[in-house]
Amino acid sequence: MKISTILPALMLAPLCPAQTQVVTTENESVQQAIAQLPESQQRIITGMLLLQQLYQSMAEVTDNDTAEAAVPKLMKLNEELRLWSQSFANLPPLSEPEVAAYEERFLPAIRRINQAIEAQAGRIAAAEYYGSRNLPAALVRIAQIAQP
Repeated sequence: MKISTILPALMLAPLCPAQTQVVTTENESVQQAIAQLPESQQRIITGMLLLQQLYQSMAEVTDNDTAEAAVPKLMKLNEELRLWSQSFANLPPLSEPEVAAYEERFLPAIRRINQAIEAQAGRIAAAEYYGSRNLPAALVRIAQIAQP
């Protein structure tokens, strides 16, 4: 799988979850495509893949059973997102042109995924977490990662 295939999949996933295959970093061809990129891009793509998985896990919540089933997935994602966010501390700072290029290339897709995640969070909250006591706690833990 080439990175040119991964990015469009990441951009489309929030629009049609039932029709889009979830792209994960556990897929060997995805790992190979990411490994060919500079380390800073690898981290960005990995983060986008984690956000896509978060979106997909939330989109699958439609009743109490699926809400409870999502909790272990969300807890695993929580840990992966925490480690991912910490991994940036090891990278050298980017130059202004690199930052601008990355923002132009990745920010639209990241914003789109984040908007889709926010929509799912609103839907789940409006449904009062489908009666799950564990789902709100799992979502709060993930939200805390994004806090400075």
